[in-house]
Amino acid sequence: MDHSTLIKQREIRFRGPHHHGDQSSGASAFICHLPGVIKAERLDAWCLGVHYDVQKICLRVILRHLQLAGFHLDASLLVKLKLALIEYAEQNERELLGLESCPMPTRPYRPSAEHLTAQQHKIRPPAIPERSDDPWRHYL
Repeated sequence: MDHSTLIKQREIRFRGPHHHGDQSSGASAFICHLPGVIKAERLDAWCLGVHYDVQKICLRVILRHLQLAGFHLDASLLVKLKLALIEYAEQNERELLGLESCPMPTRPYRPSAEHLTAQQHKIRPPAIPERSDDPWRHYL
């Protein structure tokens, strides 16, 4: 099988209010650390684009990680039908490659310490220490 056919590109839809507001940005930062996920990008406030290697991870596992992390996924009938077709196709493709089915996670994914530090520096850069002898400090 060609390697380019093993890299899948899918859309993940969100629904409902969430305490973080924009779910796709948070989900993008979360799933980019999952093994097998190549790229995750925010398409809009309710949609996330994800590229992943089907040999290492499948869409069902990615969605389960998002659910365990507390994201609200779209559960409309049309989305459920699309996901069922994708899961069936990916399962058959993995069987043809001689791979077993993707193991479903039972607890939320915890990124390693280096992933967390890199992510925190992206969100909030390290603070510049204040000088106590700054004459403009009392005006702030």
